[in-house]
Formats: sequence, C-alpha cells, structure tokens
Amino acid sequence: MGTAYLLGLLSLITGFSVLQQVRSWNITVPKTVTAVEGSCAVVPCQTKAHVRVTWYQYSKVYYPVVYDRYPPTVEQQFRGRTSVKGAATEGNCTLTIKNIRRTDNNLKVYVWINPDSITSQKFFDQTVTVYVERKAPIISIEKQIVEGDVFQANCSLIHSCPSSTPSLKWIKNQFLNNSTLKATNEKQNMLWMYTETMYGLATYEMHNSKMGCSAVFSDFTTDSQPVILNILYKPVNVTLTAENDSVIDGGSVIMKCAANSNPRPHTYSWFTRQMGQNIKSNTKRGRLLFNNITRKTSISCTALNEIGAGQSDWLDLDVQHAPIILPASFCYLTGEALKCVCQAEASPDASICWTINGNDTFSSSFSFVFTNEKHVTSGQLSGPAESQVNVTCTAINSLGSDTRRLDLYLSESSSLSMWLVAVMVLVGIALLCAVGIYIIYSQLRSSPGSLSNASFLLRPLSLPETIQEEQRYQCPQRVQIEETQSNTGRPESDPEEDTLSCVYDNCVEIRQSRAEKQENNSTAPSGEVTEEPLGKVRSIKLEKTNLFYKYSQGK
Repeated sequence: MGTAYLLGLLSLITGFSVLQQVRSWNITVPKTVTAVEGSCAVVPCQTKAHVRVTWYQYSKVYYPVVYDRYPPTVEQQFRGRTSVKGAATEGNCTLTIKNIRRTDNNLKVYVWINPDSITSQKFFDQTVTVYVERKAPIISIEKQIVEGDVFQANCSLIHSCPSSTPSLKWIKNQFLNNSTLKATNEKQNMLWMYTETMYGLATYEMHNSKMGCSAVFSDFTTDSQPVILNILYKPVNVTLTAENDSVIDGGSVIMKCAANSNPRPHTYSWFTRQMGQNIKSNTKRGRLLFNNITRKTSISCTALNEIGAGQSDWLDLDVQHAPIILPASFCYLTGEALKCVCQAEASPDASICWTINGNDTFSSSFSFVFTNEKHVTSGQLSGPAESQVNVTCTAINSLGSDTRRLDLYLSESSSLSMWLVAVMVLVGIALLCAVGIYIIYSQLRSSPGSLSNASFLLRPLSLPETIQEEQRYQCPQRVQIEETQSNTGRPESDPEEDTLSCVYDNCVEIRQSRAEKQENNSTAPSGEVTEEPLGKVRSIKLEKTNLFYKYSQGK
C-alpha cells in the first residue's frame, strides 16, 4: 500500500505538472514602450492562438481593466481609448491606446490570456511600462534661396501611432502661392517619422519672413521653431530722392538712390538728361552731388548686386526759375468779343497780369480765369474789344518776370467786318480820285483854247485794279513826250497840254486836234474867230482799264 500510495501520489504530482504546462502561456512583450503625447501607444504582444485577451493596469490592490471585449468592465479613463485589433487565431494580442495623455506616463499594463480558464500562471509578473513624451515638429529649409528658384521645406514630426498620422499645419508667408505638398511616413526604431515636404517659388517679398509648422492634436497643438528665410534677389523698388528741398536754376542738388535688395548693391549707375544730352556715371555710393542744374533736368539711378540690377523711375527735378511765357499764348477776336489765353511756366508758380493798349484797368464787362497744373499757369481774359487792339501778358514770380505781346487772330465774322471796312475805304478813295480828275478837267475846259462841251463818264471796276491804276498814273508817257519836245527844239509845252497828256493815254490824237485848230486860227483874219458849224460834232473816245471817258466838241 505504501508503494501504491506513492505511485498514486506521483501520478497526481505528474498529472498536475502536465496540466500546469498545458495551461501556461509563452507571451512576448517589451518591457517598455515610448508613446508621443497626443498620438497613440502601441504595446506589441505575441503568443499562441487564443480565444480572448484582457489587459490590466498593474496594481497591488485590485485589477483595473484597461481593455476587455466587454466595455462596461473597462476603467473610465480607458473606456473608448483601447483596442486589440490583431487576429487571435494568429496569437496577436497587441494593445493600442489612443490619444495618449500626459497622465498616461509610467502606466504599467499586462495581458491575461483566456481569463475565463483556470490557470495558476502569474501574468502580472510580465508587465510593460508606457512612457509618454511630448514632441514638436521640426522644420528644415535651405540656407540660401535665389529669387525665382523652386525651394523645398520639410516639416517632420515623430509620433507613435503608425495607423494614424498627425495633422500638420504650415506657417508660411502670404506671398508663397501655388505651393505643393508631399508626405512620407517612415519607421524609426519603435517610433515613426511623418514628414511633409513643401515645394514653392521663391519671391523677394518672402525675404526675412518666418516659416514654420504646427502639429495639431485633439487636445493641444505643438509648434516648430520658426525659420527665417534668406532669399537672394536683385535690387527692387529702386527710388531716387533729392535731399535739397528746392533747386534754383544753375544750382546744385544731392541725390540719394535707395534699393531693396539682398545682398546690398555694390555699384550705382547714375543717368542725367539735361539740355538734350544723356550723361552716365558709376559710383560705389548711393549719394551723389550734381552741379549746374538747369530747367527740365531729369535723373535716374540703377543699383547692381550679385544677383542683378534694378533701375529707378526718372525724376524730373523741380528747378525754380523765372517765368517763361509759352508759345501757346494768343488772342482771337469774334466780332467785338475778345478772348486771350496766356500760359507761363515758372517755379514757384507765376501770376498773370494783363494790359490792353497799355491800360491795366478793366471794366466789369471783362472776366478773368486762372488755372495751374505742374507749374504751368494759364490765364484767360474775355471781354469786348475793337479790331485794332494790343494785348500784353506779363507773368511774375519771386525770381523774375516775362512779358509778351500776344498775336491777335480774327475769326470769320471779324475778318468779314475788316474786309467790309477796307472796301468802304477803297471806294471812298476811288470817289475822291474821280472828283479830283473831274476838277482838273473842268479847269482845263475853262481855260483859253480848251476843249468845250466836254464831259466825263466814270465807271469804277474792281478795287485792286483801281489801286493799280492810281499807281500806274505816274505819267511815264509824259516823260517821253517832254523828251521828244526837247530834242526837236519845240517851245516850252503848254501846261494844258501836259495835263491832258497825264489824263489820257492817247495823247497823239489830242495833239493833232490842237494842231488843226491852231492852223485855222492862223489863217483867219486878225480879231476874228473862225468857228465850225454847230452841226458838226467831233468826238474822241478814250478807254482805260477802270475808267471810260467821252469827249465831245461842237464846231
């Protein structure tokens, strides 16, 4: 019996050992796990195929449940945050804790395989400690970027949840437009590195601006250290200013050329347009003295650095000078309405003064309008005036004055009035000439031996021809007749005959008539006058360009 008892006892002992070995689980878990705050914690676990697993928080007092398929049994702080998604048939017992908090730091957990079965295995002896860290994203970018180039910036964040990447937010310059992103997620030891790469076009407006990124979690946000962008670009926004408040004609001025560039300009080119000439000079400084400045002088500058060059706009210097009346100053007359315009360029601006026929006081019927634009003062005078008027414009400022008599232009109605006046004057002159000729001829007719019963019929033609006839009556034929008489030894000519020769072109016919008359008188007895019969009429017809004469005499 003693032997049987011993064998039974041994079998019992042997059987217990075999059962204990069957119900024991070989579990592979790490001793520690690092989790990133805001991410998730993954506690790897591998064992044999099983039916159910439960994760507990290590405690000396009781057994707080971290994960169970029955949610009501899970502690409140872990409820909805834990899961085991691995295949039990493959022995996967990995625990995932979402939204890791700072209070989860140093959390100790252990797994219990098939908690419904009876086992003497001490699962709590194999615990895993979870360490929580807060991570901020890191941004990296090129040290120097040239304007116009495509640059690359990286924002990286270490996290602990491979199934859920963090959300990154970029802090970038407002001038960074049309950028593109590329994301990668790589494993690093027991953690993961999530990286977003941004590609953008560099502009000079981005220089010295900050660039960074942020990691956005459910309860908080972490920011990267900002990076100052260093953009290399050519000079832009080149400006040119005069340090002198005012420049007098013939004086000097100091000009300053400023530019926005990186790096700073190393050379400045200066351009001057003055009196139709273009002058260029180069300096190392952005300030330059210009001498002998004249009116209508323009200056520009160009700044150069290692990237390129930029030029300023042309600056027209405000050169102070005495007034200069411009050619676009004149008067025109419409009927009896006078309107004058006087334009004067001056700096300081000029004042306009008017005089008409030397008089600088005007009645209330005159009006004056003055305007100014870019140192050009325009004055306008309106009022009644006669056709013959002298208008003078005077422009005055603190540096001098300029005076000009304005040209007068007539409108069509004024021109017609002037022509009518001229026609009336010429008609009057023609009438006076006709009366004069009539008086001279009457004197000739009343003198002894003169022609009797003579009369003139006048018919004036066009006025210009009348003037030409008056000029033409300088008696060139009379000079020829007098020369003929002096050559033949003829006695001094009769004044009556000379007068007729000036009036008539056909002087020969008149002379023949007089010769016949003298012949008759010489043959007649002394003291008798021989007369021709009254019925006998003799006529002479003389034609001129503008006058028609008819002479008749009874014999």
